[in-house]
Amino acid sequence: MGFTKLVKPQYPPRLWTLAGFPGSGKSTFAAQMRPPLLAIDADRRFSEVLTLVQGEVYSLSEAAADMTNTEKIASLLKANMPDSDVKTIVIDSLSAVISPLVTQAIMDNDAGRNRNRAAAFKNKALAMRQLQDAVTCWGKDVLWIYHLKTGRDGQGSKVIRPTVPETELERLRRSLNLQLEIVQDGEKRGIKVVWARQGRDQITLWDETGRWLGMPERLEAAIYGGLPDQQEKTATNLPKQFANITAAIEWGMSQGVFQDPACARQAYDEVKQKNKPKTAAEMASYWTAEVLKRRKK
Repeated sequence: MGFTKLVKPQYPPRLWTLAGFPGSGKSTFAAQMRPPLLAIDADRRFSEVLTLVQGEVYSLSEAAADMTNTEKIASLLKANMPDSDVKTIVIDSLSAVISPLVTQAIMDNDAGRNRNRAAAFKNKALAMRQLQDAVTCWGKDVLWIYHLKTGRDGQGSKVIRPTVPETELERLRRSLNLQLEIVQDGEKRGIKVVWARQGRDQITLWDETGRWLGMPERLEAAIYGGLPDQQEKTATNLPKQFANITAAIEWGMSQGVFQDPACARQAYDEVKQKNKPKTAAEMASYWTAEVLKRRKK
């Protein structure tokens, strides 16, 4: 059999994450992705948006426990995905899969059941890797959903954090093209493009329909439309600013100078401590200079 000739698509594949607070409309957004959908319904809420999907929706399993067990998820995908007509896999949510593993590791450490406290999180890391590989290997659109929560930093100020560890989100980046977040302005809801591998980011599109109708298509047009040359420039030009630490670490990893995200994060923290930047743009300048210096060695 001969090889298949690659044809350049209009837009990159929909390999996206979507973050938001509980009840903000994440599953409703997922219903607008390309059907047929396969729902890995770890939150057990996807049935509430079935009527919004313009096509078929399949469930990974009838057993609720299967939706949060990465070994079972990988096994069921391997058995049923070949020759299926699924166009989008929705993980709703990644928080429900990973958070229990993090909680168990913390409880075991607090109870003194682990001699090596860092090794207690090995199961979480392995589960994330297994899930990521099992979901992304089929060449389908993928929407990874996870929750946000509010908390306090060391100074007592209110902060917003993901319910999935940042280390796992950094590892997930290799399989993503976009990171999206649901934002609110009074009664309005919108989708903020936090990070884009190619095209525009740091833009927000507001929903005028009440249920995200046509939003995936609007996002693609806003991010990629009219940029025939810009996609390559985005991948090669030095960033002037990063959306967050995760984006900075991912860019550093993409330059091939770090063994893993933990090493990149350590280097980032050292640069920040040494230079004490006052703005995000200033920190980006120090960080890109450090990475380029390492790349030349």
